[in-house]
Amino acid sequence: MFVYKDLHVGEKGGGAGNRDLRIEDVHMGKLEGEFFIEDDESKIERLELIGAGVREGEILKLPLIEAAYFEGKGFLGSGKSEGELLELAASSDSLATEKFAVLKHLRDKGYIVRDGEGKSDFMRIYRKGIRIGEDRSESVVKVLREGEKPELAPDLEKAGRMRKALVYAFVGKEGGILFVKAYRVGFD
Repeated sequence: MFVYKDLHVGEKGGGAGNRDLRIEDVHMGKLEGEFFIEDDESKIERLELIGAGVREGEILKLPLIEAAYFEGKGFLGSGKSEGELLELAASSDSLATEKFAVLKHLRDKGYIVRDGEGKSDFMRIYRKGIRIGEDRSESVVKVLREGEKPELAPDLEKAGRMRKALVYAFVGKEGGILFVKAYRVGFD
């Protein structure tokens, strides 16, 4: 379990330079398998507004890759660093670093990105400006290392069953990302 604190700056007295820091909220989040679990309702609401995690009843579950991203942006306050959360994710997912690079790139461009639910190899990408629940994701991204060959037919079949466009993200050693959209064409 991790303890994290919301620190707020408050004015003390009437002086412009007179400020004090006070702790408003002390809360415990926790790691559970491949997820970071948040159960504080105010934090859940803030995270949901930016399309983070998946609500399951009274909790919000964030895959460790998403948790690392939001920790780095200062939204989570898990008590772990972005790097530590990413290391934990890499212990069970050999592509965690590459997936994080893709998630960060797309999130920073304004897209909502969800790491694959369950044991999915795909990340869901939502259109800019859409909140989760308002619309379906428009495409899925499969992350591969540069030079790796995709399994095109099975991946197209999976994306087709989900009714999503298939995009491959090839991540280079220097962090460059090449996005390639794949689709079937019929010449009837």
